[in-house]
Amino acid sequence: MRRPECITAARSYLELGDWKAVRSAIEKDDILMIRSESSRKRIGLEIVKRLKNLSDTEIERLAQCGDSQEQTALVWVAICRTYEFIRDFLGDVVFVRWRDGLGNLPQGAYESYVGEASVLHPELASISDGTKTRLRNQLFQMLREAGIIDADDVLQPCLLPFGMEERLAPEERVFFPTANLAE
Repeated sequence: MRRPECITAARSYLELGDWKAVRSAIEKDDILMIRSESSRKRIGLEIVKRLKNLSDTEIERLAQCGDSQEQTALVWVAICRTYEFIRDFLGDVVFVRWRDGLGNLPQGAYESYVGEASVLHPELASISDGTKTRLRNQLFQMLREAGIIDADDVLQPCLLPFGMEERLAPEERVFFPTANLAE
């Protein structure tokens, strides 16, 4: 999820007021403290891409609040708004398993979902097995960092920070599939 880097980039945005300037600060001024120039570019592009999907109010909260749980939730919201695949996986797999009382998220559920999703998204069928494994591992790591699963891939009840539920649009409730959200 790169929460600390996202917080730094959000603070930079509040100071500079422009995402292009933030990218430049990441790449040229190394505000994220990443040694390799190619990594700064890649990570900077990814972080800015995600954070652009937060409102200015959400960026302010991310940058200025001292609550790590709220910061993590905001970074997770940014990720979910950025990637349709993650949103769909949360709704079609994680939420359904939680609702049905299945207490874990086996890695095979991901593989099955990718197989099914490749019918609607043929580009998924063309990625290598190694890339699929890497993407699965990254997704599961983000789910752990978001508190949706634990180290053993067991689904965890999600407690949203105060006020977070009100900031979510109704269709965004799927971002936190294990939370007890009002209908």
